[in-house]
Amino acid sequence: MNKIIVMLEQEYSNLCKFVAKLESNSKNKPEGYLRINKNKSNYEYYFVEGKKKTNNHNGRYMKKDELPLIKAIAQRDYDDIALRKAKERKKCIETFINKYSKNDLKELYNKTHPQRRLLIETDIISDEEYVRRWLAVEYKGKGGIEEDIITERGECVRSKSEKIIADKLYMLGIPYRYEYPLELENGKRVYPDFTLLKMPDRKEIYFEHFGMIDDEEYFSKMLFKLNSYENNGIYLGINLFITYETSRKPINTKALNNQLRKIFSCN
Repeated sequence: MNKIIVMLEQEYSNLCKFVAKLESNSKNKPEGYLRINKNKSNYEYYFVEGKKKTNNHNGRYMKKDELPLIKAIAQRDYDDIALRKAKERKKCIETFINKYSKNDLKELYNKTHPQRRLLIETDIISDEEYVRRWLAVEYKGKGGIEEDIITERGECVRSKSEKIIADKLYMLGIPYRYEYPLELENGKRVYPDFTLLKMPDRKEIYFEHFGMIDDEEYFSKMLFKLNSYENNGIYLGINLFITYETSRKPINTKALNNQLRKIFSCN
């Protein structure tokens, strides 16, 4: 349902701009009305005077050199109808969003006493509660990490580059798990560097950092890992993102920042 609200809010914003543009154009709209008559295989245009449309089927015949006025009147008539319908649609969206907000079942859970939450089960929870539960899941990581590189969140990681990534995720408020186990279809278990939670879609995506791609053996293993991901429906640029570095060129922190902000629509 969140997707629907986001789409409606975007449409509402577009409608506001559309209405403002039409209202601005209406300040210089021409008077009179256009009557179109088909004469054999051709169409003829007639100008009907007056501020209000009537059933008068007469009018002054409009010559070819009056085409700009013909178009202006036709555009005005179309804009008048479009403006009315746009305002009606705006009102419909406003009504729906207001009613939805007042009857949001997710908010019902949030407003329930914390002690009562422990006694009930529900499939409808707020995004905040969903993130809290996702982060609270206990798991056993890959292990074998030396406790000398610690992130801002207080966890140990394998490299300074992974610390940079973890700290950037933490700063941007992107929920993540470090080396969370992932079961592939062939039964093999892998440990992506980071499993990220994309909100409000509530979808998990994976983030890998490859630290020695100028090493031939390491590069070969990297390609094998990416191929394994592809065989399991995890595709680069869709639900898998990567960073990399070489022995001479460290991780591009600016590119990392831009990539994360674009993926997660961070301000």
